[in-house]
Amino acid sequence: MMTVPNRSSPRHDRGTTLLEALIAFAVLSLGILTIGRVQTHLRLGSDIARQRSEAVRLGQEDLEMLRGYSSIEATPGARSFAEIASVAAAIDGASGYATNTSYRLSRDVQPLGAASAKLASVSVGWTDRSGADRYIVLSSIIGGHDPVYSAALSIAPAGTPVTGAFGRSVRIPIGAKNLGDGRSALKPVSTDSTVLVFDNVTGLVGVRCTLADPALATRDIASAALLDCVNWTGYLLSGTVRFSSASPPDAAHAVDAPLPFTIDAAPVGGIYPVAPSCNSEALKTVGYSSGTTARVESVPVAATPASLGLASWVDSGDRYAAYHCVVFPLANGRWSGRTTLVPTGWTIGNGSTDRRVCRYSSDLDGSGKVDTNIEHPSDYVAVASSLAHQNFLVIGALQGCPAGDGPGTDGAVGDAFANLATRDHQP
Repeated sequence: MMTVPNRSSPRHDRGTTLLEALIAFAVLSLGILTIGRVQTHLRLGSDIARQRSEAVRLGQEDLEMLRGYSSIEATPGARSFAEIASVAAAIDGASGYATNTSYRLSRDVQPLGAASAKLASVSVGWTDRSGADRYIVLSSIIGGHDPVYSAALSIAPAGTPVTGAFGRSVRIPIGAKNLGDGRSALKPVSTDSTVLVFDNVTGLVGVRCTLADPALATRDIASAALLDCVNWTGYLLSGTVRFSSASPPDAAHAVDAPLPFTIDAAPVGGIYPVAPSCNSEALKTVGYSSGTTARVESVPVAATPASLGLASWVDSGDRYAAYHCVVFPLANGRWSGRTTLVPTGWTIGNGSTDRRVCRYSSDLDGSGKVDTNIEHPSDYVAVASSLAHQNFLVIGALQGCPAGDGPGTDGAVGDAFANLATRDHQP
């Protein structure tokens, strides 16, 4: 028998391939239309963002132009605060701005109450590629201050020192007593009757006085207690001298009892009106309670609790000497020179029984060397103000001046809030 093929199947499949192609084309067309629409929105969003940035720039430029006045009153050929007013303007590519639209700037200026200022609101509008109107608004207060005073922000007034503790010049020792009349007083030596009187504004030593009662402490001095005052205008040079017999010496804990000495300040480079006047005093640090307040104070080494009217105190074991020199400058208001220790009953040299003098000195300004007077150089040059913290360390002659315990060549100590680097000074 022969099998006859089924000729009806191809008849039912006829046209299927064409339909699938049409459906695929429709889906592809829809996707292309969607992508085109998304692309249009992306271009519109990007265009708006760029136009908004340009509008903000134009608004800021207008506000900065308002702040750039050179006078308060109207002045021909110059911008003035008085002429800041409301305005409307059109800005487009023809005006020098490369944009694909035109901007409309509208500025509204209103006086700000009774103050010498104006409130400026700048609106910048434009039409985007879709035909929609858009705008941004920037507001700012324009102060009406004469530009001539702006120089005070960068130039320090001559002869007006920075105010320090207690509203006085930073050149005045913090322990000096404010007399309440624009002056402060300090006893360089607690057991002496000499008093140095400073001007609270300039910080200069202006007067030297005496006390009828040499036992009167600095904190108890009043203007009425000052006697035989004479003009004594000069700069104060002060610091401490510490002693260490440790091997190696410890610059941070030099608390040995001070050996007797005097300070010699030797100015050079001219004829000075008066020789410097220097003094020193051996001190110790004690702690005590006064009522509900705990105090730490430096007192003469020989002092006892009774000398302060106390029943007792706690001796910290800290010993050092404090020195003060008043140096009288040349006619140009400056002095140059060197300070040295002059030992009494001991010697400075290189022998095994001698001592060496180091100076606490460091590169405070990062210049790579000690080259300014405040850094305690070996020799001072053209000093034009008082100098404090010009400290010394006396060690055994066979020891080297300690470079400090912290990182770096200057020996900065991270947890001591002080730079303990020292350098050779004598011999």
